[in-house]
Amino acid sequence: MLRRYFSLLLALAAALVGVQIPNFVTQYQQRIDAQYTEAMIYYREYQAIADTYLNGDMQALLAAHENSDNDIFKAEAVPLRTLIERVELLSYEQQQLQRPLPVQVWFIATQANSQIRQDTWRMYSYNVPMTTTAVVTALVSAVLTLLLWDTCWGLLRWGWRRIRHTNKGRRVTP
Repeated sequence: MLRRYFSLLLALAAALVGVQIPNFVTQYQQRIDAQYTEAMIYYREYQAIADTYLNGDMQALLAAHENSDNDIFKAEAVPLRTLIERVELLSYEQQQLQRPLPVQVWFIATQANSQIRQDTWRMYSYNVPMTTTAVVTALVSAVLTLLLWDTCWGLLRWGWRRIRHTNKGRRVTP
């Protein structure tokens, strides 16, 4: 009886954790979108300069800053390079987050920008979204956890029975 209640509690905990997975992905996407939007405000200004003077080539604009005799323009190359790399990174992350949920979760867990992932965890807002994706993820999480629990419990019982059966056949002689 106690094992049954523990199984129910385990399933409930797994469902609550499972529902957080799509919620975390959504909050990560929102953080990426916000940072991309902010970076594009400044990027567009440089892109307009590149469009006017360098046929839209941002790398040529960067090279012009890096190779300039003017120290001010040369110093501006560092933040410009950082901005270009940031826009490229955020654009790549947005593309990866347009894929199915399991691929998004794998991407965030293994390849996503670690600083953005840590910021998302730091500012994470726990809630229980009632979307189809969240409910399905919660159910899958609960079922997989129960299957793992029942398999482990069954293996433990089988091992215990085997040990008891083996020890019954042996008699200890004084």
